[in-house]
Amino acid sequence: MIYLILAMLLFSFNNVLWKKNLLNISVSLLMTYRSFFTSILAISFLFYFHDLTEFSFIQISRTLTTAILGLVGLFSMLTLYKKASLQWAAIYNLLGIIFTTLYLWIFKEFDIKSSFLGIFIITIGFIFYIYTKKKSTLKINLKQHLLLVLMTLCFGTAAILNWENLNQKIPVILIIANQEVLVFICGIVLLFLERRKRRSSIQLLSIFQKYFYRVLLMSIVILLGLFFSFLGLEITNPIISGVLFLASPLTTILFSAYFFKEKIKVTDWIAIGVISFGAFLLHLQTT
Repeated sequence: MIYLILAMLLFSFNNVLWKKNLLNISVSLLMTYRSFFTSILAISFLFYFHDLTEFSFIQISRTLTTAILGLVGLFSMLTLYKKASLQWAAIYNLLGIIFTTLYLWIFKEFDIKSSFLGIFIITIGFIFYIYTKKKSTLKINLKQHLLLVLMTLCFGTAAILNWENLNQKIPVILIIANQEVLVFICGIVLLFLERRKRRSSIQLLSIFQKYFYRVLLMSIVILLGLFFSFLGLEITNPIISGVLFLASPLTTILFSAYFFKEKIKVTDWIAIGVISFGAFLLHLQTT
């Protein structure tokens, strides 16, 4: 489970880097620039450690399928974040974990009794955190609800398929390489469409030079986060992985407090304490 905790911390740190870099750069440009580096790094590791002839067509097809699902979920999330409250995304993330649990319980006869207490306490801490944010707007339209449903189904299904791929000994680096190359290609297409829509030139060279080291750092952080998250998913299961990542908004708050000197509310500290206790119990129950 230590891999999942490391991944969660790395993703939270990445969220802070996103927040810092997005002050003067668009989401699509930053995503494309970042995925360029992660693609290069992932492909380099893939060629160094593996011979591509050892992978079957079925293995590559399975990883591409999960990558496409993850990509659709990502773009649904990014589209939503521009228009709706993040509180709704958090609520749907919780519903996604319930969907994953029911699927594994019904179709895979998965036993969750041994880790139920830790999962329950983490969920309570997360619900408390969401409840304390109730002052934010919760009114969203049908289209935004449909985007949330699409995001939840894509991320949930991708998590289950990735777990099955890992259990079939498909290398982690192949999954990451397929995913990041696909994100980069779609990012290029998005940038091209945005440029045509605006009919204005973007000073890409100056942006690339200005943000080179920052984006390179982001790329390394996200690559390590993905690597540890897949290792953790392989050892545990999509339920434990999903529940632990519910704490990501709270660990992001901790990093934001350190880097941006933002104050942490008492209610946030309580939620962090409850979720940390649940994570500790979950660790004891799964080791």
